[in-house]
Amino acid sequence: MMGMALAVLAGCGQEKPTEYEGWKLVWHDEFDKDGVPDPDSWIFEEGFVRNKELQWYQSQNAECKDGFLVIEGRKERVKNPDYNADGKSWRESREFAEYTSSSVQTRGKREFLYGRFEVRAKIPVASGAWPAIWTLGIQKPWPSCGEIDIMEYYKIGGEPHILANAAWGTNRKDIPKWNSSKLPYAKFISRDPEWAAKFHVWRMDWDQEFIRLYLDDELLNEIPLSTTVNGSEGNHINPFKTPHYILLNLAMGGNGGEVDESLLPLRYEIDYVRVYQKKKEPYTAFHPGKIWEDTDGVHINAHGGGILYHNGTYYWYGEHKSEHSSSALVGVRVYSSTDLYNWKNEGVALPVMPSGSGHKIEKGCVIERPKVIYNEKTKKFVMWFHLELKGQGYAAAEYGVAASDTPVGPFRFLYASRSCPGVWPQNMSEVEIAKARSFKDFSRKGKEWKQNVIDGMCVARDMKIGQMARDMTLFVDDDGKAYHIFSSEENHTLHIAELTEDYLYHTDKYVRILPGGHNEAPAIFKKEGVYWMITSGCTGWKPNAARLSRATSIWGPWESLPNPCVGEKAELTFDSQSTYILPVEGKRDTWIFMADRWRPKNPIDARYIWLPIAFEDGKPVLKWADEWKMSE
Repeated sequence: MMGMALAVLAGCGQEKPTEYEGWKLVWHDEFDKDGVPDPDSWIFEEGFVRNKELQWYQSQNAECKDGFLVIEGRKERVKNPDYNADGKSWRESREFAEYTSSSVQTRGKREFLYGRFEVRAKIPVASGAWPAIWTLGIQKPWPSCGEIDIMEYYKIGGEPHILANAAWGTNRKDIPKWNSSKLPYAKFISRDPEWAAKFHVWRMDWDQEFIRLYLDDELLNEIPLSTTVNGSEGNHINPFKTPHYILLNLAMGGNGGEVDESLLPLRYEIDYVRVYQKKKEPYTAFHPGKIWEDTDGVHINAHGGGILYHNGTYYWYGEHKSEHSSSALVGVRVYSSTDLYNWKNEGVALPVMPSGSGHKIEKGCVIERPKVIYNEKTKKFVMWFHLELKGQGYAAAEYGVAASDTPVGPFRFLYASRSCPGVWPQNMSEVEIAKARSFKDFSRKGKEWKQNVIDGMCVARDMKIGQMARDMTLFVDDDGKAYHIFSSEENHTLHIAELTEDYLYHTDKYVRILPGGHNEAPAIFKKEGVYWMITSGCTGWKPNAARLSRATSIWGPWESLPNPCVGEKAELTFDSQSTYILPVEGKRDTWIFMADRWRPKNPIDARYIWLPIAFEDGKPVLKWADEWKMSE
């Protein structure tokens, strides 16, 4: 990204840039060299502009002088090169512009994603003046590119106001959605009659969660980025999570009011522009529920994930989510780490196929809970995931399998299927199978429906096409055997299926566990010969109390135990849902419970809840911690 390294400029303008704890000055311009604005940072925008009935020309009326950038609005007649007396376009309709002003911007020179932006300026307040400090995104046409007005001064209902705004796209082309703060100018001069004769500092603090706009340290507007997703015309992108460039300009007339020519030229003076970004210090602890940035400073996008440890490095695989959709628009992303605190984005491990391809993992399908295990015999990395086909909701209930020669991929999609067609579970007796076969009506009607599920109705129903396979995890036992554990039978019963030696298929040996228990989100680990599993109830995106079960054999029988969470919000699993349990390499009896705090209205903003698993009275216990570290 341009502008990310500090530009060393001689002189440093009127004063030494402010130092803020935790922030680094990455670019600034003190306008200390007389002449045109620094061409390495600024470009002029030239051309005819119209506000209502007034047309003016944006010229190069901006120069650096005595440590300031001065933008002027002048009485200056300019002939319109596009004039056409018969033309219908407004650009052709007027032969002359009566005024000139200027707009300078950093487009293509200095572009930034997040940071603290400071501009010290003295603005013109005479009738006709419309000064602004703003930013635009580098992607998409306006308004879907996103606009942030750090400062605007113009008239509303004939009265001058100072505004702090943001705008983004809607479902209609060229129609923006606004979040505006409008403060009457009278408020400021009532506090200081000399306000207009002084310089003031406009500031924006912008991060992955909020845009906050200030004037002289007074907060004018706070805009949550959870609300700023474009409509369909902008492809549902959040334009405030993409780089922006800076604009300084002075418009004439229009909402600035009728130009008072006796007060021309208008004079807009900028002392400095400074951009800071947060210092990226390595994490030294876990902070459950907080934004978790990767080494590039971007919130990790690996939801419903799992971890693989291989040759001294951890690999975190998870669903890449978007602002507006939990469907797979990108695929499965992978991050790497050597300490579990700091993660490097390694890219997309398994990309989805293009729209219209008809592929099972076509863009718009649902890919959930990807897990990767390494096969020592084949030297392959094998990924399994829950797959729902595009446009079919959750009807397909399949699993997908992909493989790679390296942990970061790219993984090659192999196939997708339902589980074990034509095969009955190992732990169903002949009597139970006969009972299941006796069902003729597979509807969900009637009070006896849940009992029918317990009695194997769904197993019989799906015998030909295979058993449903939804929320899932993988587990490799001490002997190297691997198992696929997943929600089946309309999410009412868990299945555990053994994998072949190459980890690519089921062996057709599987069991039903906790029939009718309505469990999903399974996560499993083993301690001293006992298998422990934490699951969730089925309440959609809403959290519920975690469930705990144990067995001395992977095949069961499994015993249900009380919720392992204790303390505040234990009944909601601390507002999260289980996804994986990670045994920490090299640390005896150390496991991390991994869960997701879903945000269905803004899926990309879902948070990660990682907590240590302790044992009390011989059972796993989960306790909340705002911050915690692994023991040395």
